[in-house]
Amino acid sequence: MERAESSSIKPPVTSLGVLGWLRANLFSSWINSLLTILTLILIYFFGRVLVIWSVREANWSAVTNNLGVLTWGRYPNTEVWRLGVSLILIVLMGVLTWVQWSRQENQRSRPVLLAGWLMMPFVLTILIRGITMPTFRTIINNIGYYIVHPDVLIALDQTWRANAALTLTGLLAGASWMIFQKRRSRILTNVGALVVLALMVPLSTLSQPWIFGLRTPMAIPMLLTFGLCLLIGRAVGRSFTNMVGRAHVLGAIWMISLPIVVIVLTTFEVGNEAVDPVEALMIVPPNIWSGILLTLSLSVVSIAASFPIGVLLALGRRSSLPVVKGFSILFIELVRGVPLISILFMAQVMLPLFLPLGVNIDRVLRAMAGMILFTAAYLAEIVRGGLQAVRNEQVEAARALGLNEFLVTSLVVLPQALRAVIPPIMGQFVSIFKDTSLVAIVGLLDVLAVGQSVIKAREYLGAVREIYLFAGLFYFVFSYAMSQASRRLEARLGVVESE
Repeated sequence: MERAESSSIKPPVTSLGVLGWLRANLFSSWINSLLTILTLILIYFFGRVLVIWSVREANWSAVTNNLGVLTWGRYPNTEVWRLGVSLILIVLMGVLTWVQWSRQENQRSRPVLLAGWLMMPFVLTILIRGITMPTFRTIINNIGYYIVHPDVLIALDQTWRANAALTLTGLLAGASWMIFQKRRSRILTNVGALVVLALMVPLSTLSQPWIFGLRTPMAIPMLLTFGLCLLIGRAVGRSFTNMVGRAHVLGAIWMISLPIVVIVLTTFEVGNEAVDPVEALMIVPPNIWSGILLTLSLSVVSIAASFPIGVLLALGRRSSLPVVKGFSILFIELVRGVPLISILFMAQVMLPLFLPLGVNIDRVLRAMAGMILFTAAYLAEIVRGGLQAVRNEQVEAARALGLNEFLVTSLVVLPQALRAVIPPIMGQFVSIFKDTSLVAIVGLLDVLAVGQSVIKAREYLGAVREIYLFAGLFYFVFSYAMSQASRRLEARLGVVESE
């Protein structure tokens, strides 16, 4: 009995307690003890000064009285509820996604959440910017132009609507052909694409300048657009053949896309109030967005749009096609060789020179375009580093299994490459979020520019510290949240051990 008791070993102590943690982390040696004491003295000194200033001297009314101006700037006060609805939708989707991904056993609703996130940019754009909707008379009248008088579309410069509709229907038709297995389902889901193609027949017979000013029948660019989108849709659909519930998600996307196609084709004015579209939500143009709204809009759009472009540029730089590789290298090196402020100035001044006459892009959209291209170039080099970390043996093994190049890249190479470069990618996202403050130089009113206009008011002339402290806290909170999300993603994927 005594031998059994002596052979038993107590489990190791995994918790040190408060005193044990302090001794192990802050007072483990005399140097650490000295540094801890000095740090506490500095924290007390600066913290005491900061607390006294915050309580007794600071004029926080400069922030509280102008909180609305700092948040949404010149956005109409009567339409601010749309910003609240947008925020509620984002929070709701985030909570649902967090709950779903915390339950590993239930994966049926994940495709639905993925489809919801894919639709969120369109929903938020409609809520924040507003939308003009066609009435029933608008649809009937404007569809008639495609059939009877397609030359009116050229006169009104509305032919881009036909290409936009063909792009969307081509992508969906290609994806449907790969995802749906039954012939009946394929035919039913592609009826919409056939209807759009039939609607474009009269317009396709007309000619319009295309390449180098040569007039060609519009059928050529239309068929090329539809065919290219059809191939892209087939490739995308092939990559989702193993996703659970893919048919239901694609069917829902078809149901949502059909009215979108109708809206794209018919929402234009012809000068007759009886058949012109009406504003379902008041249009708030981006050029009056300002404050935190503008900062978040620039950062979110730049991050979301630059990531796929950066991945494509990284793949293009490693391509064996000389034209693709040369263009990718030229773009990456040219953009990375100039500062962001130069890109912003070029987007404001040079971009309109490449647009057709009469086409004018809003200043905010031009700034978004510059930031997207700038971020994409840096992300391309980050992703290229991750691609080089993937061993060639895995690529050869995937090819030996019969996978084509698209599946090898999307299922084998990219997941490992992106997993390895999560920290630098998130670092670039945080950097572009903070660099949105540079748009003030090109005349846009971000949160810092709005704050500077506030402190120029007579009653807030001395509130410089308060405004800048508010702006600093805003940038810190969002940057820290992005950093924590990155660390959680790394821990979930096994890149680092969870803390």
